[in-house]
Amino acid sequence: MIWIRNLASAPNGGNVGGSSLFLTRILDVLCEGGDKIAFAHRSRSMSYQETFDTLRRLHTTLKNEGVTPGETVTVTGGNMPETILLQIAAQLRGARVLHRDGLSCDADTIEADHVLSSDPDCPLLVEGRGTKAGEGDIVMPRAVETLFPTDDGRLVSYSDEYEEMARTVQPHPDGPQRVLLIAPMSHPIGNRVTVKALLAGDTIVLHERAPETVPSAAGSPAPS
Repeated sequence: MIWIRNLASAPNGGNVGGSSLFLTRILDVLCEGGDKIAFAHRSRSMSYQETFDTLRRLHTTLKNEGVTPGETVTVTGGNMPETILLQIAAQLRGARVLHRDGLSCDADTIEADHVLSSDPDCPLLVEGRGTKAGEGDIVMPRAVETLFPTDDGRLVSYSDEYEEMARTVQPHPDGPQRVLLIAPMSHPIGNRVTVKALLAGDTIVLHERAPETVPSAAGSPAPS
């Protein structure tokens, strides 16, 4: 399916011509990153290959749950690899993503087709419709969208921003950098920092507790 490196051999021809450049780039970077460290948190680290494998597993879970194009998937949880990988997995299914930070495992107050959590104390699938989707229902969608709620109740939408980063962000000529993430991935700034670091093949050092007030410098080189 989408995990076949030769996308032309995927179902529906891989939809390469109109597919999201962001998703194509992310898959390539994760697949080719090998043993380079993508995420570091406490004593835990995750290589790019491990990140790619985790994304595959999460994508399978969402496919089995029946996540389909046009649906809204809410992702809750803190700064951990699974938060951004749940976002990408949902976008690979053609769904839009709404990030909600700091919520408990109770999904009663969330209006979404599926609610997923990266919090290890919560079930991965907090709430969902439980329908089934066919193998060829969605392959490399043309666009992605992520929504971020603001303090005044409005929503900030990212879509073209991902495509622009996919076109412009390249690996550093002097090798991978270590990027300290001190903003929540559920915030537009923290999300942008995370995505740019992955596209560049860097190592993201995850902050233990993201502050409620996001500072202007959300990402900075991590201390050696």
